[in-house]
Amino acid sequence: MQVGMFALSNRDDIIMSTALNTKERIVELGRGHMQRIGYHSFNYKQIALELKIKNASIHHYYPSKEDLGMAVIEKDRQDFLDFIQRTKKAAPMDKLDALICAYEEYFKGGQKLCVISTFSASFNEITERMQLAIRQYSEIVSSWLAAVLKEGLESGDFHFTSPIEEMTNHWMATLPGALLVGRSRGKEYFDMALHSLKKAIQSS
Repeated sequence: MQVGMFALSNRDDIIMSTALNTKERIVELGRGHMQRIGYHSFNYKQIALELKIKNASIHHYYPSKEDLGMAVIEKDRQDFLDFIQRTKKAAPMDKLDALICAYEEYFKGGQKLCVISTFSASFNEITERMQLAIRQYSEIVSSWLAAVLKEGLESGDFHFTSPIEEMTNHWMATLPGALLVGRSRGKEYFDMALHSLKKAIQSS
């Protein structure tokens, strides 16, 4: 499954793909590096080495690191909107399973964070423009989750008594939290955290 915020492409595949132009490859590789090591630890040299180009070539497309950061957020946001459209007719649980599957791929694919948590981790240090962009992106994901949870309740697929807003916040906090804490506590903790999410929506 290819789902922007949950991009599963191997970095080598990205480099070799003829379907991506240099500008798109820069964004894809930048996203992967930022998710693995964080926005502030990432630098243009890492992409330049992989694409075998000069830093100046990257600056041609993205003059500042903020410009590339904004491009990563926008790309991931658009990929998530595409994911919403692709899963539009799926059953509520299938939609949430697709979301969970993406996070499982994050975890085993080099223990990456999702893009929202990547930038939230350095929220106080990024520019106001980036703060606004990641906040708006987070609202899109939150609104989608709330709609899916409501749909599941109305269809009888889900059974929980907590307010939808509370359950949405639980999912929004647990998914990225499982990725982050799972780095130090391991796969067993990560799997347990994700299992708790599915269990929560089936509790009466």
